[in-house]
Amino acid sequence: MRRIIFFLASVTALAAPAAVLAAQAGSSDGTLVVKHGAAPADGPSKTAVVRLTITGSVIGQVTGFGKIIIDGGAKSPPAEVTGAGAGHDSTLSDTATVWNGDADGFKFRAVGGTYTIVIFGGDVSLFAIGTGNAVLTGTPDSATDGTYSLNGDDPKSLKGTPTGKLVIGTATSG
Repeated sequence: MRRIIFFLASVTALAAPAAVLAAQAGSSDGTLVVKHGAAPADGPSKTAVVRLTITGSVIGQVTGFGKIIIDGGAKSPPAEVTGAGAGHDSTLSDTATVWNGDADGFKFRAVGGTYTIVIFGGDVSLFAIGTGNAVLTGTPDSATDGTYSLNGDDPKSLKGTPTGKLVIGTATSG
């Protein structure tokens, strides 16, 4: 019961920033919502639930064990990860940081920049707004595969094979 109350309080706390972000979003911005995504964590090249590159903002959480890699480059505001201990350098790039969560999970946000985010875990939920692309993977088990919604479309099941490149929002010509 305590965990449900904590989860509901967390979702409520995330709703206000999400509403502000949505109000500030331009007409070319899109959204990506992932709920309870999970991917197989076996084998030498563990499967990422989310591989996301976005100019905009992302907030979310991993409930239980998981790992997140965030690369905001040199120009983006630093990402914040709570509940996963100190971040450490990644081999992904000179500007990427890795956080590993334990059984209690962790929360994250990367706001107002251009970010590449890779998330591994058994219960991944996030809200992203901006422009970019993502590849998502679920589990082969339809009972635990989670869902995603892209650019306001109806939710779809996360399958056990990676999606093609999903386009978030639309590109604007400058």
